Amino acid sequence: MFGFVKCCSSYRLAFFLIIIAVLGKVYKNDIVQLLQIGAARYLNRATNERTESVPVKFTETRDSVFTAEQLSTYNGENGAPIYLALLGAVFDVSRGIKHYGPGCSYNFFVGRDASVSFVSGEFEHYDPTTADDVLSLKGNDLIELAKWQQFYEKEYTYKGKLIGRFYDETGQPTVYHKKFLALLDEAKIAKAQVDELRNRYPGCNIEWSEAKGTRVWCTTTSGDGKEREWSGYPRKLYNRDNKNFHCACVPEAELNDPMFKPYDNCADRATECFYRV
Repeated sequence: MFGFVKCCSSYRLAFFLIIIAVLGKVYKNDIVQLLQIGAARYLNRATNERTESVPVKFTETRDSVFTAEQLSTYNGENGAPIYLALLGAVFDVSRGIKHYGPGCSYNFFVGRDASVSFVSGEFEHYDPTTADDVLSLKGNDLIELAKWQQFYEKEYTYKGKLIGRFYDETGQPTVYHKKFLALLDEAKIAKAQVDELRNRYPGCNIEWSEAKGTRVWCTTTSGDGKEREWSGYPRKLYNRDNKNFHCACVPEAELNDPMFKPYDNCADRATECFYRV
C-alpha cells in the first residue's frame, strides 16, 4: 500500500512539474519582467537604507608639527630615527645614516634646522638664534637652499614642519616664511635676467699672470665655446647690486649701451684688456 502511495506521489510531482514548465514557457517574458521589477525595488530600498544609516564623513589631515625639543631627540642615538629640518620642513634621513649618523660628516644638521650652514659651510658652531635666519643671505644663496630642499623632498621622507621661524604651532606658514618666498621669487627673476644676458653676451676669456695681472679678451668662441660670426669687445657687465660684474663680449653695435662699462686704461676698441684687483 505504501508503495502505491509513493508511486502516486511521484506521478503527482511529475504532473506539477509539467504544468510549471508549460506555464513558464507561455509566460516567460512576464515572469522575467516581474523578477526584474522586484530586483530593482530591492536594490533601491537597500541603497536608501545604507545611505541613511552610514553617513559619509570627511576627515581633515594635516602635517605633523615638531617643537625644537622634539626634533632634537631624532638624533640617531640609541636606535632613534634621524631627522633634520631645512627651511622649517622636517625630513627623515635615517636611510642615509652613513652620512648623518653620530660622528658622520653631516651629523651637524641632525635634530635641528641649520639652513644657513647649507650655503655658508659653517659646521663648527651652532647658534639656534641665527642658524635658520636666511633672509640676510644673497639671492643666489636662497636659490641654492631651495634646490637643497627639492633634493630632500626627492631623496628622503618628508615628516612635517618645525615650529619656529617658518611655521607656527598649527603648521601654517609664518610672515617670515612668506618674506622668504617673496625674496626667493625676486632672486629667481634676477637670475633669469642674468642668465639671459650671459646667453646674449658671452663671457670673456680670462687668464692671470703675476707680471701682467688679469687678462680678458674676446674671440668668436669665447663664452660657451660655440662658434659665432662676431668676436666682440670686453666690457664690464654689472649685476643688479651694481657691485659685482663679469666680463662680457659685446658686439660693436651695442657698445654704447649704458649697462656696459669699459675697463680702465683699455682702448675703446681693444679686443683685450688688462687689470689688477
